[in-house]
Amino acid sequence: MITDIISKTEYEKILKNQEELRFQMEVLREFVIETTKEELSIPVIKRLEKRSLFLDQGKGKHFNTISSFKSYLHRL
Repeated sequence: MITDIISKTEYEKILKNQEELRFQMEVLREFVIETTKEELSIPVIKRLEKRSLFLDQGKGKHFNTISSFKSYLHRL
């Protein structure tokens, strides 16, 4: 196992960037929800919220090909 040592300032910078990205993603998420809420039905919203919860818990989805990823997005 290879370990890389970084300085405290670099680590704090990484944490700051990560927090900023999380904030921006939350703002984007809220914007998308508000703009599409009228267009989506209740079952679709519940399904998307369930998948979002899985992602928040660290459960991800892996794809071997781009076409499988595209088909997954179309099924959402």
